[in-house]
Amino acid sequence: MFELKCAGVIPGCERVIRAESEAEVVRRAVVQAKQMGVDRITPVMLDALRGATVEARH
Repeated sequence: MFELKCAGVIPGCERVIRAESEAEVVRRAVVQAKQMGVDRITPVMLDALRGATVEARH
């Protein structure tokens, strides 16, 4: 399980996004960003999303 606390990456986002793969977390984060009004997902933002995604240990 992987997770991303999007508060530091997506302006105004307070969600924690979880999924079975890192790729799915990033995909969900992109969808969330677009829903929050981010028009363009830049390579820098993608790198930030990937960098902030961690493997969750429960």
